[in-house]
Amino acid sequence: MVSFRILIVAICAFLLCFSSQKAFASGSGAYRVETPDAAAMGMGSAFVGEADTPAAVYYNPAGINQMTRPEVTVGDAIIAPRAQMTQSNGNVVHEQNNEFNVPNVYAVTPIIPNKLSIGIGTGSNWGLGTNWGYNGPLSYATTQANITDINSSLVASYQLTNQWSLAVSADNDSTKADESKNLPNLGYSADGNIQVKGSDNAWGYRIATMFKINDQNQVGLMYRSRINQTYSGEMTFSGIGPAYAAYGLGNSFMTSFQEKDVLPQSVVAGYSFKPTSKWTINADLEWMDWSSTKYQILSLPNANASELAFINAGGGTVTPENWHSALSESIGTQYDLTDSFRVRVGYYHHRTPISSVNFNPVLPDSSSNAFTTGFGYDITKRLTIDVTYSGLIYQTRDIINSLLSTIPPTGTYSANGKYSQYINIGLVSLTYKF
Repeated sequence: MVSFRILIVAICAFLLCFSSQKAFASGSGAYRVETPDAAAMGMGSAFVGEADTPAAVYYNPAGINQMTRPEVTVGDAIIAPRAQMTQSNGNVVHEQNNEFNVPNVYAVTPIIPNKLSIGIGTGSNWGLGTNWGYNGPLSYATTQANITDINSSLVASYQLTNQWSLAVSADNDSTKADESKNLPNLGYSADGNIQVKGSDNAWGYRIATMFKINDQNQVGLMYRSRINQTYSGEMTFSGIGPAYAAYGLGNSFMTSFQEKDVLPQSVVAGYSFKPTSKWTINADLEWMDWSSTKYQILSLPNANASELAFINAGGGTVTPENWHSALSESIGTQYDLTDSFRVRVGYYHHRTPISSVNFNPVLPDSSSNAFTTGFGYDITKRLTIDVTYSGLIYQTRDIINSLLSTIPPTGTYSANGKYSQYINIGLVSLTYKF
């Protein structure tokens, strides 16, 4: 009965976080953002092999059997990205500064002690937030792009032996996209605007395992399935100038669209080593199948012949992307200064899946290096606070051969330039053990 009441409280917290979730990412392995937990992030987000807190719902659900009583973690991350592009003439274009809030909550409870446990969680693993402005040199490629995303999971883990556990997860991804760029009116009047708004709700799954070799060594492995998305929404063209009179569209029009996208499958392996009672050393290696992102294809079921001709003159409905699979590595350590106070440091590296020829300033991605540091403190025997800072530094990327895209009725734009960016991330989590 007690566990049931605790589970009801956890579900209420889950729904509260779900209703207010916002997400953001800029680069970091394309539009992936990984800020699920302050304690894990303090060790460079290398946690798949340890996974002994409620954040195991995200990192490796096979680890939730390690919690012998119900536990809940509620956390928040503040993400502050900074980016700029330098043109060949020395002109510097700054992306608009923004700060983004990404909350999360995880809850775990045993159902059959030492055998079956379940957990729920919500957070944000994907997202996008870029704004290059309406008057800059990139405005015909993008002015702003926002993808808000909520990832919610229900997991169950069964302990086959004292050393070995298996877990499965049902994962829901709910997302909304809002992107815009300028429509050039070729000197006849001020630029017009093209805006795309859509949303999607899709499902995936995970399979995970954990094996405790001995008291000092433990390994974890998790497979994350592909999630096939189909965005549905509306495209709006406004401020259409006299240069496009031949299309007979008037000043504006709107049409519905569908666009298929893929969140990639991945495999991540983790190792946790505890050489002494005070030290923990973790390492993760992850492969992500970004090669599934080949094209961006718009379907326009309700557009008439004039609207289709106009859109095709502006580049068409198919945009090649041709991303490639990429590896990520992370390593981190924790040292227990006292029975109630722990310090952590970590490092992680993400390789970009986007080649220079398919680079797009909507997502100015490059390979990145991140350094993390943080601490954990037991406020009471049941309540713990964890705080972490992560500095994410992207490798400077000199784009000199990006594909040119057409703008109707004539002309081209290019994303060529030198891109640099970094992100400051602050995280805090509170964990309560019932």
